[in-house]
Amino acid sequence: MPVTFTQEPHDPDALVRALQRGGYAAIVCASARAATAVILAKGHAPLPEVWAVGPATARVLEAARVPVIVPPVDQARDGASLARALLAARPLAGKRVLVPRAEDGRDELLEILREAGAEVDGVIAYRTIAVAADDPDVQRGLGLLVGHEAAVCVVFAPSQVTALASVVASRGGALARLRTPFVAIGETTGAALRAAAVEPGAIAAMPTPA
Repeated sequence: MPVTFTQEPHDPDALVRALQRGGYAAIVCASARAATAVILAKGHAPLPEVWAVGPATARVLEAARVPVIVPPVDQARDGASLARALLAARPLAGKRVLVPRAEDGRDELLEILREAGAEVDGVIAYRTIAVAADDPDVQRGLGLLVGHEAAVCVVFAPSQVTALASVVASRGGALARLRTPFVAIGETTGAALRAAAVEPGAIAAMPTPA
């Protein structure tokens, strides 16, 4: 049930310009999509240390032969904890850090780094767009949810929770009234479910879909 898809940012060259300017002590990738955006934008620009959350994000970078630092999962399960792991390993006060991110992404990672004195460039690298509620695949999935035929619903990002809530609302329903249990890929997505009045049935120990 594809409730979101990814598009280029309104300024598709913003990340290219940031990488060409350089001068960063680190690049922080909190998703595989952010990592993909870095690879597509880097050209021949030399990269500083690249930090990533989770093996899925790391695999994207490693496939492009980009050296990557991946803290253990018990230290970095989302963007916020990745920022804390980076700060525990590197003094960043007065240093520049590049964070490629989604247009409507969460700000905790940036805020934690800035509070530690880092100069953070949060560059919009992609946009997450909700699929129309009348899309045939969405309608099929919605039918399973509202008909109580789905054994479980797994969500992989807060944006998916928002989009799914909108789809369910299009039929006059609410996520909290569904009988289907929800599973979240990580704590950030779990928090988005709770904000929608849904208690996750489970939260993955490792924030990666594979």
